[in-house]
Amino acid sequence: MSITLACAWRAFGPHPSSLGHATFESYMSTEYLDRPLIRPKALRPGDVVAVVAPSGCPPEEAVARAAQRLEQWGMRAHVSPVVRESRGYLAGESDTARAAALEQALLDPDVAGVWCIRGGYGASRLLHLVDWDRVRRQATPKLVCGYSDITALHQAIRRELGWVSLLGPNAGDCVDGASDDPSAAKSAGPVPALTRDTLWRAWRTAEALGQLPQPAACDDWPGTTDVLRGGTARGPLVGGNLSLLAALCGTPWALRARGAILLLEDVHEAPYRIDRMLVQLLQAGCLDGVAGVAFGNSPTCEHGDAGKPSLTLREVLQDLLVPLAVPVVYGWPFGHTQPYQWTLPLGAASELEAEAGTLTVLEPACGSH
Repeated sequence: MSITLACAWRAFGPHPSSLGHATFESYMSTEYLDRPLIRPKALRPGDVVAVVAPSGCPPEEAVARAAQRLEQWGMRAHVSPVVRESRGYLAGESDTARAAALEQALLDPDVAGVWCIRGGYGASRLLHLVDWDRVRRQATPKLVCGYSDITALHQAIRRELGWVSLLGPNAGDCVDGASDDPSAAKSAGPVPALTRDTLWRAWRTAEALGQLPQPAACDDWPGTTDVLRGGTARGPLVGGNLSLLAALCGTPWALRARGAILLLEDVHEAPYRIDRMLVQLLQAGCLDGVAGVAFGNSPTCEHGDAGKPSLTLREVLQDLLVPLAVPVVYGWPFGHTQPYQWTLPLGAASELEAEAGTLTVLEPACGSH
């Protein structure tokens, strides 16, 4: 099959130079996974972190507090004007404005990190508008952090640029805490030590995160960890929000989990919807050859509407993921698990040990200066 999608892209927006006349076969390619992984430099005191809004528009108080928090952490915050603009559920005056602001942040040689202010919806509308060829040629690799709708951006960064990116808190979430220094001792506060420490270490050190702390050992974690299928898996971390990964099927930025530890999570989706999205990924071949699966704690997805017949989320995972014959666990703190969130370097080799309930990151997110 050689279905050219150029006309469809022109109808939707400017045709991206990175796609050219893409075919269905090129969309299914996993060649980009074989390219060497590029690690951005670790952040240092005084570095500039751009706060961007590829998706929805945050409350003004969240923007101000995020900028203040970066300053307290020794960084210099540069807040994109688009962050304070909105059109309906989207940040900015238009998709092109949001895409231009994102591209500018990626290209700016003075910016060392890019922190997404919130999720919501809208990042996938930018993927064909960013000049990825230009970014690849001209940009200094930099850390990009966020989750939820930012999953679309993570997928594009991995395919188009080959950079490690961080599946971690959005800037609008990680703005409170008892300590101004996230590397400080495990002080009590709205942002738990687990969240502050893994974010800080992923940003600031050129060392592997190692075995990630379990919430029960660090904070009053309300979730549980279930082993749905035992075993040990090794591979790079991929994935993010299930809804976004399903929506990217059939695009150049679709998930390819071969040889990888797949991270999935979601929020406010009934079990039948989780079922439908997993079936879509399975039937599209996105999970072919996956090494292991971790489904993050998703309590708002665990049961159907009261009084209506439904499978539970765990039953859906048993039906659809356990037959893959790889380790499968449920309940870890990533994604919509605020305020308890690991920061995970996508692309970094890691090890999942199901019976032990551990995830160990074996490679650093950042390179050294």
